Amino acid sequence: MKNRVFLTIILILVISFNLKAVNLSVGFISQFGLSGANTNASKIFPSGFRDFDTGFSFSIGINQPIGDSMSFSVLLDLGYYHDSYDFRYTIDGKRVTENYQFDSFLVGGYARFNFAFLSIGAGGGAKIPGAATYRVNGYNIGGRYRFSFGDLNDIFESAVIPYLRFSIDFSIFNYLLIGVYANYDFPLYFQHNNYMSDVFVNKDSISAFDIGIQFGYYLNINFDRYY
Repeated sequence: MKNRVFLTIILILVISFNLKAVNLSVGFISQFGLSGANTNASKIFPSGFRDFDTGFSFSIGINQPIGDSMSFSVLLDLGYYHDSYDFRYTIDGKRVTENYQFDSFLVGGYARFNFAFLSIGAGGGAKIPGAATYRVNGYNIGGRYRFSFGDLNDIFESAVIPYLRFSIDFSIFNYLLIGVYANYDFPLYFQHNNYMSDVFVNKDSISAFDIGIQFGYYLNINFDRYY
């Protein structure tokens, strides 16, 4: 599944070079959403949303007009994202909580179909955590730990978080936009190397699904190759 995400991005970029008449498209998007986490890698949707995610990204790419009020955009996304994974367990009748906070550099690709004032988008990429915080509390245990990217590579099979994102946006004044999005973070699998095994409660995998609102702007700068 991870390979499919990156192959999709490459395919979108290759197709973009074959377009004959395009506009330059640039934008900025800010996001705020509710996060739900899973310890079961086979599940996508969580049982509840217990924390918050936020982030922003800059976009640059091309916009291909299709008709008078329709166009197709292919964009490269670069930005920052803060992910929260919150878990609650009951062990021997006592409540235990785990919480992961990731601060990541985001790089990905995004495709948008624009219909008048409505846009539908889909894409994906990877989040590369620069740092993370872990908290655990309950059942006679408790602590707060801070991890670097190197620490995360010792904890997980891969510290990079692949993601998929879908959105619906409404344009205001032809360049401002507001919309909703859904984001899925693929599972991070723990290494079974006994590293901090006496601290972690869940030692299988963690993944997340979040929904929220986004707002920002997109500008299209006209170009014509036939001049």
